[in-house]
Amino acid sequence: MKFDLIVIGAGPGGIFTALEAASRGLKVAILEKNKRIGSKILVAGSGKCNLTHSGKPKEFLDKYGENGKFLKVALNKFSPDKLKDFFKEKGLPLVLVEESGKYFPNTFSSLDVVNLLNNELLKKGVKLFFNVVIENIEKNEELFFIKSKDIEFSCDKLMIATGGKSYPGTGTTGEGYIFAKKLGHKIIPPQPALAPIFIKDYKFSELSGISFPQAIISFWKKDIKIIEKKGPILFTHTNLSGPGILDNSRYVEHDTKIEINYIYEKYEYALKKFIEEVNINGKQSIKKYLSQYILPERFLKFTLQLLEVKDETKIAEISKLKREEILKYISSNKLEITKVAGFENAMVTKGGVSLEEINSKTMESKIVENLYFAGEVIDIDGDTGGYNIQGACSMGVLAGRSM
Repeated sequence: MKFDLIVIGAGPGGIFTALEAASRGLKVAILEKNKRIGSKILVAGSGKCNLTHSGKPKEFLDKYGENGKFLKVALNKFSPDKLKDFFKEKGLPLVLVEESGKYFPNTFSSLDVVNLLNNELLKKGVKLFFNVVIENIEKNEELFFIKSKDIEFSCDKLMIATGGKSYPGTGTTGEGYIFAKKLGHKIIPPQPALAPIFIKDYKFSELSGISFPQAIISFWKKDIKIIEKKGPILFTHTNLSGPGILDNSRYVEHDTKIEINYIYEKYEYALKKFIEEVNINGKQSIKKYLSQYILPERFLKFTLQLLEVKDETKIAEISKLKREEILKYISSNKLEITKVAGFENAMVTKGGVSLEEINSKTMESKIVENLYFAGEVIDIDGDTGGYNIQGACSMGVLAGRSM
């Protein structure tokens, strides 16, 4: 069965590639291993479908780590505003949740998004093939040949948009890397990203549910600071989570340590201020003094107990060593990371098809003519908050136009 374009994978990148290409007159088919399109869209935003974020395209670029600049052309061609316009024109406007900056469909339903996209594909004449398990892909002269168990397809242009390895229950189990490698592409080893972080000798189980709206998070390797970021963190029963942790889990490597500043004040300044306060009002209790930092009550009590300091101890009575311990714990708490949660708990995948081998102005392979990539299958991953869906849609539109 012959088509101008075959898209492998019916996630946001593949869907928007197909819509754009079909609207420009190409005969398009999507091959999907699941029984419907958009399996991962359905779980986005806990089923409410966070599609994009507030901010201009240039503000988006540093939300994708070190590889963000790769998306400059794609985000300019199909910006967050254009994605919002797309859904508004189709009768499903997006609404902003002010405190988070996230945009959702006004029904807060992922199913509504998937149904709308399915209808648009059918209107554009895109042929949808479900439950397709691909066994082999080859390129022979000008055509690609895709062989499945039941049928063989051929096409002039091929888009691989199979996703990564995160949330394998939705079908993203890494086949795209196999296809890309067979066609000559280098694969950056896939790793879980947007995932919780596990800590050696984790002590915060009893503080599960406590969050810090804006902590300073640093990652260290061999006593060298890799990067410093700011964001919300959350203690769970077993690990560190929250957007500040999830967004920056991409920086975790072997033997990486994390340092958390809960009080938004550097240790040296906090220590200097403490000493000054001892000279002014040394009779106040340590608990009262630390209350200026608006730390959660349970965390403050836990910290003092851990460091064997009684709540009502006068700050003038606290030894030099002990005050340094207290202030280091709340302003530069360095913890050893044992691992990042696995793919089953990761929202996205770090790694994938090397960006060096993809033209960022077209999404076409630099190695194989008429081969394209979009979405999580390539080596780019965004922060939580709609950045990954927006990036995939923008890449898809850019590819479709380039064809």
